[in-house]
Amino acid sequence: MAATRKIDGFDGEVVVAGDARYDEARVIWNAMHDKHPALIAYCHSSADVAAVVRHARAEGLAIAVRSGGHSLPGHSTCDGGIVIDLRGLNSIEIDPTARRARVGGGALLGELDVATQEHGLIVPAGVVSHTGVAGLTLGGGVGRQMRRLGLTVDSLLGAELVTATGEFVRADADANPDLFWALRGGGGNFGIVTEFEFRAHEIGDLMVLATFNPIEEAPRVLTLAEEIAASAPDELLWTSFLRRAQPQVWLPDEWVGTLGVVSLIEWSGADLDEGRRVLAGIAERLAASVTSIEQVPFLKMQTAGDELFGHGKRSYVKAGYLAALSPEAIEALIEVASDVSSEFSQVEVLGVGGAITRVDAEATAFPHREAAWLINIPASWVDASEDEREIEWARAVYRAIEPLMTGGAYANFMGDDEDDGAATAYGPALDRLRRVKSAWDPDNVFRLNQNILPINEGKPI
Repeated sequence: MAATRKIDGFDGEVVVAGDARYDEARVIWNAMHDKHPALIAYCHSSADVAAVVRHARAEGLAIAVRSGGHSLPGHSTCDGGIVIDLRGLNSIEIDPTARRARVGGGALLGELDVATQEHGLIVPAGVVSHTGVAGLTLGGGVGRQMRRLGLTVDSLLGAELVTATGEFVRADADANPDLFWALRGGGGNFGIVTEFEFRAHEIGDLMVLATFNPIEEAPRVLTLAEEIAASAPDELLWTSFLRRAQPQVWLPDEWVGTLGVVSLIEWSGADLDEGRRVLAGIAERLAASVTSIEQVPFLKMQTAGDELFGHGKRSYVKAGYLAALSPEAIEALIEVASDVSSEFSQVEVLGVGGAITRVDAEATAFPHREAAWLINIPASWVDASEDEREIEWARAVYRAIEPLMTGGAYANFMGDDEDDGAATAYGPALDRLRRVKSAWDPDNVFRLNQNILPINEGKPI
């Protein structure tokens, strides 16, 4: 079926194969996914989104939804279907008195950070500024302030969305509460969110300890991480990366490219002098080859990973949770992570816990609240000839640590090769999510994600 530009009720822009813009328009962040949609619909309003949904259903076309286009498994695009591009819905309104943020479904994290920081506020979210707010939020929302303020979904107050039938609904604690529950961690399975309403929080600069230790010191570093994180205040976030050192302002050139452990330990409390004292004590115990303690503006910290995770690289990821960094887990991680070859690949050892654990496990659809550590294994490279090597490296790291993991995975840190992506992502929440899916999308229209099947379906349409 040839793609048509005519969509009833649609006032946006349509791009189809053969257009000068088509090849540029179909590109997403992860270069692994080179797909050819029938058309790309650039929406300017919720009415545009609804019109495209109705058109896609009438024509029997699959729907991919794109805001930042950061879906690691490539769910932001498709072959032969329609890409609904939401970037035109990127308005952000901040009410500093009520500490509320209304955010369009096409906004990026960086846009939200800039808008909230104008008032000394933030919405706790992710760490790469060109990520879409929508995808990050619907998967749960891991970020820098999660130990202090919770996941992104824990600050979500409501959402406006377009349903599978092209209708407009609101979901919040009072209106459609089951749908609101499902949106907080259940992914893009239930509709297309065109606007989010968040609670915002006061925050200013961060105090950041950055260190580099050669790889042979990694067991000591990670053992100390486990000891300190076990009793750390919520204001302290520990992240260690097993990787080849990247150029940094604080890192002498002679260490660049050296295999080691880079640790970023962040203090987000209001008392930065206290944070400096806490971090200085940790630095002394780390005895790193390179150490920097610096007061860093929040916006600068939020863009620190933008280049490393820039557009156009080839990416694959595996991830899971640990209850503790046991000696066995540390040994397994270091042994296989040391085989890293790409300068962009790494094993991220990310401390979670804190405020995340104080939200009832059944209050939202995000099920992974009790873990202490999130182990994220993003492989990233440029040359397609290295695909097999880099993917196998990430899988090998995961296989080594999987027997010690608590089970499941963060929906936003998953590849496209899970045997049962929905069960892995949603775990004990899946049965309730399937009931909500059956109520709001019984025909499984929104299926390009970690797909939750409606109860009346045994397989995706």
